[in-house]
Amino acid sequence: MSKIGFYIANLVKRVQNYSRFKNVFLQRLPQRFHGAARLLFYHTFTADEKKLATEIESFRSRIPALTTDKEIYSYTSPHSNTFQTDEAGNALPGEYVGSAAEAHMKTGSSTFNGILLRRIVAGAGVKKILELGTNTGFSGSYFLSVPGTELVTIEGSDALCAIAKQNMDRFSDKHRIMNMLFDEAITQLLAEAETFDCVFIDGQHEQKATLHYTQRVLPMLKPGALIVHDDIYWSEDMHQGWQHMVQDPQFSETVDLFYKGICVVGNGSGTKAHYDIGEYLPRPEIFRKNW
Repeated sequence: MSKIGFYIANLVKRVQNYSRFKNVFLQRLPQRFHGAARLLFYHTFTADEKKLATEIESFRSRIPALTTDKEIYSYTSPHSNTFQTDEAGNALPGEYVGSAAEAHMKTGSSTFNGILLRRIVAGAGVKKILELGTNTGFSGSYFLSVPGTELVTIEGSDALCAIAKQNMDRFSDKHRIMNMLFDEAITQLLAEAETFDCVFIDGQHEQKATLHYTQRVLPMLKPGALIVHDDIYWSEDMHQGWQHMVQDPQFSETVDLFYKGICVVGNGSGTKAHYDIGEYLPRPEIFRKNW
């Protein structure tokens, strides 16, 4: 389906399901996720969100001027079925490659995805966040724009860490950037007995890697904490990983918000609930075919 075709189908489905979304889905969905769900259904920002998004987005044009290097090196997201670990069981990263600084102006959370993340953490009352995949710091900026939040974010590229710091410093100094591979940083955080209210996994968009990092961060989360997965429709393989988590008894609730999938850590009671906005909107196609 073309982008125009999907937009039209989305608009028609929203009109058809307006009443059901409001009177059925929102009645079932826990209140803390209402703001995020409404954003997906109505596609409207508040005046304050528009102002914030403009301020955050203004940083993109500055990125090329923040480095004297011709290329910025970072780890790529590995393709499906390429996940490997070393002898210690730590994940091996994707290829470390360089790309023009201008290319990184287009990476990181978009305005819509940034506001969606912001609504998720604000609605759930999240205060301390762990992020796997800093990139240029846009998602971090949206997190830190929520009053009272703290952020620990992990990024393997030293060049991206330097850019992200300048980006996030505009909103808060309550952030810690760990220039390490994900498993190395998680091991250190576990040794420090750190705990978090929310983990945002946005790095290796591959099923086995996603499941690996999910299990690794669970010891730092108490019942009720969130794990937010990015791009759950990235590929068929990644979506299968999301479906695995929907069935995982370790989570008491899961929420499919298309661009983000939310898992709520359970308390061992065995209760399980799944909420899928795809019952009220046309489900997106897989982002990357044959990935």
